[in-house]
Amino acid sequence: MRPVGLYALESLRLEKSFRAMYRDLNPELTAWESGLERFVCLKKGEFIGRDALARQKEKGIAKRLATLAIETQGASSLMHEGVYQHGRLVGRITSGGFAHTLGHDVALALLPLHLGEVGTPLEVPILGEMRKARVIADSPYDRQALRSRG
Repeated sequence: MRPVGLYALESLRLEKSFRAMYRDLNPELTAWESGLERFVCLKKGEFIGRDALARQKEKGIAKRLATLAIETQGASSLMHEGVYQHGRLVGRITSGGFAHTLGHDVALALLPLHLGEVGTPLEVPILGEMRKARVIADSPYDRQALRSRG
């Protein structure tokens, strides 16, 4: 083990699309909207919020967190930046930053469900300049977690 800084931890978290409390996980979003479906089992018995989640699963969701790759040049997204498509505001970044292993910015953004498909082109303003972004698959670094097992 060795000490690392907060920005290094943030970069590593974003490269794995790990959610952060109060930014990507908050009382405003349900488990489905935060992309936590793999951690929820509606059949395990009663728990607080179970009925609301079951109703929402049946009805469907309108928005969900998606992972974005953003083309930047020296400045990074952080959080609360708008996400645009064809000049129209369509979502917002909940957290973001430079992913050192990947060599580009990565962000988690709350988007309408139909815009969360991998490959969807988007734009994000950084320091007053629109930057190209696209939806990418969650966990862009080591998707199968093979590195930690080897």
